[in-house]
Amino acid sequence: MSTSKETTQYKNVTARLTRDEHSALVQKAADCGITLSAYMRACALGRRTRNVSTSRILDALVMLGHEQRRIGGLITRLGEAQMLSVAERAVLVAQIEAAQHGVIDAIRGLGDAGKGSLERA
Repeated sequence: MSTSKETTQYKNVTARLTRDEHSALVQKAADCGITLSAYMRACALGRRTRNVSTSRILDALVMLGHEQRRIGGLITRLGEAQMLSVAERAVLVAQIEAAQHGVIDAIRGLGDAGKGSLERA
């Protein structure tokens, strides 16, 4: 029984760029943590690319959302233990909910930030 290995055959593509265009593309690829070839393929094929700093921001926002939920749970427990008045609890819960909506909006805003496009490159 013989097994055959599939090999990916690549084609080289030449692009004519100015120094500034090349520098911009190299920088954008580095920002995404990928090679220039991978960046250009992603942009040309309409794939999303994610800036490394955008990934860090997204991770921080997700962690913030988890902390807000945890704090909301603690506020609920304090209210149940009658350590907070109903009015105090309502104010704190409203503030947490507003902050959570802010985090959700920020995450949604990041969703479109990495869409690859040579026009934006």
